Amino acid sequence: MNWRRNIFVLVSLCLGRIAEAQLTNSSMTTADAFLCTGSMNYENGADLTGLNFGAAGTLVVAPASSASGETQSVIKFNLVASVAQFNSVYGSNNWTITGATLDLASSYGVAGVQPNNPIFPVISGGKFVIEWLSDDDWLEGTGTPNLPTTDGVCYNSLPALLMPPREILCTNTYSPPGDNVRVFWPLPLATNLVSDICGGGDVTFRFYAADNRVGYLFNSYKYGRGNEPLIHVIATPVLKILSGAFTNGGFRLTGIGNNNATYQIQASVNLTTTNWLTIGTVSAGTNGAIVYDDTSAIGPQRFYRLSQ
Repeated sequence: MNWRRNIFVLVSLCLGRIAEAQLTNSSMTTADAFLCTGSMNYENGADLTGLNFGAAGTLVVAPASSASGETQSVIKFNLVASVAQFNSVYGSNNWTITGATLDLASSYGVAGVQPNNPIFPVISGGKFVIEWLSDDDWLEGTGTPNLPTTDGVCYNSLPALLMPPREILCTNTYSPPGDNVRVFWPLPLATNLVSDICGGGDVTFRFYAADNRVGYLFNSYKYGRGNEPLIHVIATPVLKILSGAFTNGGFRLTGIGNNNATYQIQASVNLTTTNWLTIGTVSAGTNGAIVYDDTSAIGPQRFYRLSQ
C-alpha cells in the first residue's frame, strides 16, 4: 500500500490541464518604413537621407548601385497579444518559443517589372539580410514617395537605430515569386530575439541588401488588402508530467511535450541522489501527448522524470 501511495503523491504534484502541444500566434506590423539615400540617377532627388517614407504602403530593399540609390526597411511588431495568449493557454512562464517566421507579400513580385514610381528599383532576385534591433523607439512617420516628410524615421536615423545590442539573424535569397504571393522567412531562435519576443513588447527588424542585384518590394500594413507583413510565433509548453496512475499492467505516466519528439523516461528510488536510471523512451504524439507504461514498477517507492 505504501508503494502505491508514494508513487501517486509524487506525480500528483505535477498534475495540470492538458493544453495544445503547439500554439501559433500571428501578428501584423504596428509600424514600418523604408529608408532611402536617393541618387544622382533619380530624377526626384539626389539626397533623400533626411526624408521619411513611412506611409508609402510598400517596403523596399535595394543596393547602393540601384538607380534610385540604396534602400533599407525597418518593421516593428508588438507582441503583447502573443505573450498573453501563450500565458493564457499554458500558464505564465510555462512555455517556450520554438519558432518565428516573417510572412511577406508584394503587389510587385515579378522579375524585371518596374513599379509605378521610379524611387522603387526594378524587381530582381538577390540576397538580403534580416537583422534584429534593440531600438524600438523610432517613429513610422507620414511621408510618401510623392510627398515625403520629416516627421519619422529616415536613412539618417540609422546611426541611432544601429546602436548595440543588435544582431544579424540571417541572409536570405529572394527569388521573385509573382504578384501577391506570400513568402515565408524562418528566423533563427537567437537569444536576443527570443528574449525580446518573450518580453511581450515591440520587436524591430531591419532589412538591407547583401549583394548588388536584389530589388525586393513587399507591402506595408498600410497597403492592406491581405498583404500585410506578419510574424508567426510558435510556442510549446515546457515538458512536464501531467498524471500518474496504476493500471493492470503497472504504472502509467502521462505528460506533454513537443509534437513527435522523443523523450527518456527516467526513474530513481531516492530524490536525493543524482543516479537516475533511464528505464525507457517514448515519442510524443502529433498533439504532444506522452504516455508511458512502466511494467517493471517496484516498491517501496519510485520517482519519475521526463528528459529530452
